[in-house]
Amino acid sequence: MTARQPTDIAAAILDLAQARSGGRLGPGDIGFVLRAYAAAPRLHDPGRFALDRCISHRPDAPIYPASVVKLFHLYQLAARDGDGSITLNDEDRRAARAMIELSSNEATAYLVGRLSGAFDGPWLDDPEALAAFGEARAAVQGWFDRRNDPDLAGIAVLHATYEDSPYGRARQIRATQGPNRLTARAGAALLHDIVRGAATGAPYMMTLLDRTAQRATFAETGRPAEGDQVRGFLGEGMPEGVRIWSKAGHTSWTRHDLLYAEAEGRAMLLSVMTDSGWSAEDTTFLPEVGRLCHDALMA
Repeated sequence: MTARQPTDIAAAILDLAQARSGGRLGPGDIGFVLRAYAAAPRLHDPGRFALDRCISHRPDAPIYPASVVKLFHLYQLAARDGDGSITLNDEDRRAARAMIELSSNEATAYLVGRLSGAFDGPWLDDPEALAAFGEARAAVQGWFDRRNDPDLAGIAVLHATYEDSPYGRARQIRATQGPNRLTARAGAALLHDIVRGAATGAPYMMTLLDRTAQRATFAETGRPAEGDQVRGFLGEGMPEGVRIWSKAGHTSWTRHDLLYAEAEGRAMLLSVMTDSGWSAEDTTFLPEVGRLCHDALMA
């Protein structure tokens, strides 16, 4: 087939959003970054992430990330285990697996406590105690800030994730420090570093992100696996022979996915974030985006 030009792919994604949603997922409700690789970056390092080598739309728009933030917590956890500032034990690794493979919120809250030394707990009436708790949690964000990476500009990743709401002191600091925020660019840049092996603990993180088992479970049983992050997301649009690594997230007002796909030496990375009640409930748009991008760049 003839590969589409970048402007054609970006326009096609936006046209698909308009057509599927009847205008309820407009150009201002979506951000995406798409990178095609001529050779698989797991085997041939393409160098640092560069936005100008990507197809993008609103790549720097900050959006509530839902469970996509868990990849940022994993990234920091692996890096700090590598530099010795945290020593991971078996329980930490069990939680990390649950956080990424199953998208467990309980595991995430535990690990944010491990990263910060400040675990969730009861409401704090003492202003000094609350300030100390907030300062400790802010250090999770500070770790990324100290990298001075322009690809990560404008992000906020100091909070854990919760089924319906944080409670106690976690609710107090979210009220004062604001919610988590990520951009499609930040997600793409982080996953790019993991895939090319530049991040500390990259092989470990890739193992957790691998969706092979979840796809196999659905193929064998017709039912999604526990914590499935393929059905209703970009990976559902990938043909059977394409291997995928991903981290998805959604709430009642958002639906996102970060995906790296690889087959026969060709590969692509796709970061899509949507901020719309329609996309939160819809389970067809992201698979169609995945299929569109695969057919344009990898088929």
